[in-house]
Amino acid sequence: MQFTLFDKNGPLKNALILFVFTLFFCFVGGHLRLPAELSLFWPINALLTAIFVRFSWLHRPHYYLVCYSAMVLNDTLFSGWAIPAFTLNGANLLFILVAVSMLIQRPGLLNASGRVKSALNIFPACLLASIACATWGALAQGLLISERFLPAWSDWLSEQFSTGVLLLPFLLTLPRRPSLLSTLRRWRNCLPIASLILSLSAAVVIGGGGSLSFPVPALIWCAISYPLWLTSGLTLITGISEIVLVMHGLMNIQGDDSLLPLGHLASARLGVATVAISPLIVAVSMDAIRQLNHQLALRANHDFLTRQLSRSGLYEQLHQLEKTSDLRARVAGVLLIDVDYFKSINDNYGHDAGDAVLFEVAQRMQQAVGQEGLVCRFGGEEFLVLLFGLSDGQLLEKAEAIRHRIMQEKIMLRGSGVAVTVSIGVASGVLETNNVSESFNRLVSAADKQLFISKRNGRNQTTSSLTSENAVFHTLA
Repeated sequence: MQFTLFDKNGPLKNALILFVFTLFFCFVGGHLRLPAELSLFWPINALLTAIFVRFSWLHRPHYYLVCYSAMVLNDTLFSGWAIPAFTLNGANLLFILVAVSMLIQRPGLLNASGRVKSALNIFPACLLASIACATWGALAQGLLISERFLPAWSDWLSEQFSTGVLLLPFLLTLPRRPSLLSTLRRWRNCLPIASLILSLSAAVVIGGGGSLSFPVPALIWCAISYPLWLTSGLTLITGISEIVLVMHGLMNIQGDDSLLPLGHLASARLGVATVAISPLIVAVSMDAIRQLNHQLALRANHDFLTRQLSRSGLYEQLHQLEKTSDLRARVAGVLLIDVDYFKSINDNYGHDAGDAVLFEVAQRMQQAVGQEGLVCRFGGEEFLVLLFGLSDGQLLEKAEAIRHRIMQEKIMLRGSGVAVTVSIGVASGVLETNNVSESFNRLVSAADKQLFISKRNGRNQTTSSLTSENAVFHTLA
């Protein structure tokens, strides 16, 4: 039996769960204000934001009203407020509405399981939501024309923003079944966490203004090594730990020479060093990712067997040329080339022999074309050669040069030489500036018609549409 917290078809159940959930965590949040080290945490806003984002079908006015009623009831029962409970809790509701509205409308933000794929959007959402919440809260306290307005506004802002950026990334990236043990089953996978603990310990021992930044490189190492949800959880624990340590005096950010004879300047230098190395770690990681993406793009754009461009690689080349305006008003010639009787080669000699023929044909084709054009395995035993700036006569000569280059020397298959020939269809035209791909496809279609004529008329020949009457060149085998 599978248990689900919320049900699309159970509005009363959803309302009851939201009401109890809000009431409970408002009660918890109120008691977190008592110990000074936790007074900056008000978790209910971030928790409700995560629920409304992950269960987007709850993003309805009546569900927000249920949460608001629970907030008011909590303050009325446990805080002794009456009318202020209605106005002040408007600030909490405003945070949730702003944050949810910014996150839930981002296309592609959530994956199929309702989990956030990119946590970068959380920062601006929390910032704007915190500003709105702080402004409403300070105004609701009637401090607009008071000198206490700015301190109260900054207290609201810091409370909401710090809680949001610590809690939301973890809540929105947490999978339904997180597997911590599988992530850390090898001892080497635990090294980033060990370095995080050591850096936090060093911050306690050294102290000073720079000590708060000591865990940053270790957190970046965690970000590189662990899933997003686990890194967010470790960041949450680290942030809470630093606040608790500072408030209890265990981490003296003013500096404490009684532990180590280091002055404030030494702590600041170490803090700057950790900040300086952090972007370097990110830069090295991003450089490795870019190199990997480049290698993957090369593999995707090149045919593994023939080492020539794949069809997707050819279109990518066209796209790159189009962006640099290298195709503007240029005459392009398309040679569509098909290996004759390729199925017979596979049937008589085997598929390995067929692969060898494709490779050798591609190599001879590339030798004939050189740097004058692009060679592409267009599909199966069909190749495409794209040439630029050639006249009709030059294009036909190039097609014939390719055909003769392929047939002039037999290919050795299982100890015997096999003559391999190709049929070629030729088309030429100007690639339109506005739509290069579409005009290129028209040329391919025209060349394909000429290729069909070559094959129908006996193969091992070149047929072109470059003249008013089809030009046919052939060599009898």
